[in-house]
Amino acid sequence: MPLAASFISNSDPNHWANAYFSGERWGIVNNNQAENWNGWVKDARSLPVPSMIDHIRIKIMEMLVKRQGKSLAMTGILCKKILKRLTINHMASRSLKYCRSSSTAFEVYDEDKSYKVDLQYKTCSCKAWQLEKLPCKHACACLESKGYSVYEFVDPCFHIDTYKQVYQFTINPIPSFDEDFDLYDACNAPPDVFVNAPDSRTRPGRRKTKRIPSEVQTRKLKCTRCGKPGHNRRTCTQPI
Repeated sequence: MPLAASFISNSDPNHWANAYFSGERWGIVNNNQAENWNGWVKDARSLPVPSMIDHIRIKIMEMLVKRQGKSLAMTGILCKKILKRLTINHMASRSLKYCRSSSTAFEVYDEDKSYKVDLQYKTCSCKAWQLEKLPCKHACACLESKGYSVYEFVDPCFHIDTYKQVYQFTINPIPSFDEDFDLYDACNAPPDVFVNAPDSRTRPGRRKTKRIPSEVQTRKLKCTRCGKPGHNRRTCTQPI
C-alpha cells in the first residue's frame, strides 16, 4: 500500500513505534492502559453519571487505604519484587570478568560477547540498565569491584519511600452525596464552564459490555486464488 508506506515514512516513529519511545519505561511496555481502566470500573460503566463517578471514587478510596496498609509493612530500601530481580542480577554477575577503561567505564565479558558499562551515566551497552532502570548483571559486576552499593544505582521509582509517597494521600468521605451544592453562580458563570450532554440517540437493544476486537486482531489472511485463510496466492496448493 503506497499510501500507507508514505504515511509511515513521513510520521515521527516516536508516536507509533515502541522501539523509538523516548519516555521512561522502567521495564514495562504496556499499551492497554485504557482497557485496564475499563476492566477495573466495569461494574460502574452502566450506571448513571453521578452514580458512576461516586462508585469510582469509592473504589479509589478503598485502593488507597489497602496500599497504605501494605506500605506500612514494608521494610528496607527496595520493593520486594525489585529486590528479587536485583538479587538475581547480582548473583549472575559473580561469574563475569571485566577490565577497567577509566574510573567509571568498564568492559565486561559475558561468554563470547563484551559490553561497555558506564557507572557515571548509568548505562550498559546491553540496554537493560537504561530500559529497566535497574543495574543489570554487567553493571552489578562493576559496582561490586568499586565497592559501591547497588541500591544507590536503582531508580527512585522502585524505592519503598517512593511507594509510600504515592499512596500517602487519602480521599475524604462524602456524607451527603445526594445533597445539592451551589458550586458557582450559574448566572455569572462563563459559557465554557458548562458541559452539555452530547446530542445522540440511544441504539435499541442491550448495551455491549465486552470490548470489540479491532480489525487487526480479527482479520485473517485469505488467499486471493482459492479464498481460504492461512496462506497467500504464491503458496497456494489448493486445486481450483
